[in-house]
Amino acid sequence: MIMKRISILILFQFVLSQSYGQDTIFTSCWGPFPNGRLFDLNDRDTTNKYFHIDTTQSSNIWQLGTPSKFVFDSAYSPQLAFVTDTINTYPNNNTSSFSFVVWTDCNASAVYFMHRFNTDTLSDGCVIEYSIDGGTTWNNIINSTYLLGNFYSNSDTIASNSNKPGFSGTSSGWAGAGFSGFTLDTIVEYRFTFTSDSVNTNKAGWMIDNIIIQTNWYSDVNEIKENSSIQIFPNPTSNSISIQTDNSLQFKSVEIKDVLGKTILSSNQTTIDLSKFDAGIYFVEVTTDKGKYVKRIIRN
Repeated sequence: MIMKRISILILFQFVLSQSYGQDTIFTSCWGPFPNGRLFDLNDRDTTNKYFHIDTTQSSNIWQLGTPSKFVFDSAYSPQLAFVTDTINTYPNNNTSSFSFVVWTDCNASAVYFMHRFNTDTLSDGCVIEYSIDGGTTWNNIINSTYLLGNFYSNSDTIASNSNKPGFSGTSSGWAGAGFSGFTLDTIVEYRFTFTSDSVNTNKAGWMIDNIIIQTNWYSDVNEIKENSSIQIFPNPTSNSISIQTDNSLQFKSVEIKDVLGKTILSSNQTTIDLSKFDAGIYFVEVTTDKGKYVKRIIRN
């Protein structure tokens, strides 16, 4: 029965790839990728298969290559990353996009990535959008029901992109970011668009690496619930986190999980040192006498 289901899913994935003109990234509770897929971008053939640089934009500056310019001098996982030109600063009046298509048979899917940006604040920047109608209509992630991690806000508007909210200014080195939403049996196309205005200040642009596409491993665990009686702070953090519960709950243990759901640390302490972990997104699963609670945190 399981093999039959997997065969049907693979056939459906093939149909999707034909209709969208690019291969669909498929994640499943059943297989063949039950925990998600990490794209470190160093495999050019695989990356070019799933990630589409929009060639209809005649001046598209997105490149998959080795960053070799000021500020952007290396990938997060050497050697390759997506960069708004691997050598040159970004030009004036530019619009450049790349996209990918995701489908899952689980309750939810999530996208996580590492990135750096170096742009003119609120003038040039980077907008992430999604479409569920084959690219006819695009919606900003910030204006959706998606859960966001280390993301821009509605006040971070990009003048060169019709004042849409987006990443702008200069990041503090590499930073992790991500979004997740309930997308069961929904074909979703995600688009990353960089734009610039008419003023050139010789900035580096945007760089993205270690893209992870996954099912939300926590979405099917019925013990997990939001609980205001548990506080995890600070978030984001660069060193340690503290877990605090009120008198209605008894703390028992905590596990730190990576974005693929793998447990990387277990403890019965309420203060956890994260200084030895890489920057990125993690999940803190707290076990109490009344159930479990999961919180997404950012390690800067």
